[in-house]
Amino acid sequence: MIHSMSGGVIKDAGSYTFVKVAFDGESVSYWYISETEVSEGDRVKVPRGAAGTPTVGTVVRVERGVSGQVTPIPLRSAKRVISIVEE
Repeated sequence: MIHSMSGGVIKDAGSYTFVKVAFDGESVSYWYISETEVSEGDRVKVPRGAAGTPTVGTVVRVERGVSGQVTPIPLRSAKRVISIVEE
C-alpha cells in the first residue's frame, strides 16, 4: 500500500500479466493482458485493430506481476487475450 504525502492512501494499482503477441508474417508485436496461464510459444486468440477482430497470434514474451503503475501500455487502452488456441 502506498501513502500520499498528504496522509491519505493511494489506491492499489493491482497486478497484471502482460503478454506480447506476434502475428504471422509481421515484424510488429503488441501487448495484451492475460487472465489465464500463458507461456511463450502459446498460440492465442486476441482482439486486433479498432474493430477488435479476433486474430490468432503467438506469445513471444510474458511479464507476470506487472504493477498497474508501470504497465508496458496504458491500462485503459489494453486489450485482453480472448483464449488459448489448442492445436
